[in-house]
Amino acid sequence: MTTLSRTDVWFKDGNIVLIAGSFAFKVHSGQLERHSEMFAGMLDVPQPTAQDVLDECPVVTMHDNPDDLYHFLIALYDGFQVPFPRPVLFAHLVAVLRISTKYIVSHLRHQCLERLKYDWPSTLEGWDAREHEASSPRGCYSPRQYTAHPILVIELAIEFGLNEILPSAFYDLSRYGPSKIMYGTPGVRSVLISPSIEPRSVCLSNQLLVRTLQGRELAQNYLIDFLSSHLENRQPSSGCWYRNSSHPSKAHPCVQAFKHMYIDIFRCIGGVSIGRDADPLFTLSQGMDRLTRPDKSEGERARALMCGSCKVELLSDCTRGREAAWALIPEWFGLVEESKEVSNDENRVD
Repeated sequence: MTTLSRTDVWFKDGNIVLIAGSFAFKVHSGQLERHSEMFAGMLDVPQPTAQDVLDECPVVTMHDNPDDLYHFLIALYDGFQVPFPRPVLFAHLVAVLRISTKYIVSHLRHQCLERLKYDWPSTLEGWDAREHEASSPRGCYSPRQYTAHPILVIELAIEFGLNEILPSAFYDLSRYGPSKIMYGTPGVRSVLISPSIEPRSVCLSNQLLVRTLQGRELAQNYLIDFLSSHLENRQPSSGCWYRNSSHPSKAHPCVQAFKHMYIDIFRCIGGVSIGRDADPLFTLSQGMDRLTRPDKSEGERARALMCGSCKVELLSDCTRGREAAWALIPEWFGLVEESKEVSNDENRVD
């Protein structure tokens, strides 16, 4: 007979014991039944007489992962907590989502999904807010303090059919270098079964790896094409303040400013050396920032040369370029057909 280990979810006044694997949880049947009709029906099913009573309470054998059940019960009693740094939450979130989905505990499932949608947004506005939160006033960018590794999120999204969060997860992952993408990330640490053992590494399947690397290449190509067509050979706007000047075309102040910005972006923003060569959203936003920020430490030359009319027009093009890039992300990572299939499934009448 398996030796049972009591967990710290063990209430003295509990009236039922749940057993998952070799772990026991003494809880209140009313608490379970209050939040789930499935629990109410399950607790009425007679259990084998050999495991009828433990600590003077009836026993129910659960066919769930003990870690998942532990996190779920903690959330059921204490509420769904969001600690910092948030990746600590991820193991908790996955477990609560898995059990709350299985036993239809709607309020916990809803909270998990809302948390995921906030961290992995489906709008450009939400993405910009997420990126701003992960950046310190000094420009230090630490996304893994705020969100889990995207490989873990992609696995979770596929398991639960959460297609809405896949584009931002794939895009986030694609910003790593290819070797880091292939290496993977440590998995979720166990709190009950093997807390002292390092979790195994989680890597993408070959299919998902190819999809990620292809999407990364398409993001790079988009950025190169955009900069080449909108900066390298850019001409002054129709309302340029220097349109009646006698400057030769190559010496035109705004044309010179465009070229300075083009070189500056490739050298200082979109370069491989800082690991953002496959991040057009970041590159274009930083380019815009250099034209508008009040300090003179960066982009001063381009700002000084470029007239207000040309600057406004360029900023507008960059804004549209970022919106177009965001709209293309599902296509870059091969998610468009999946979205169509989900939509067809939802609209199908049986």
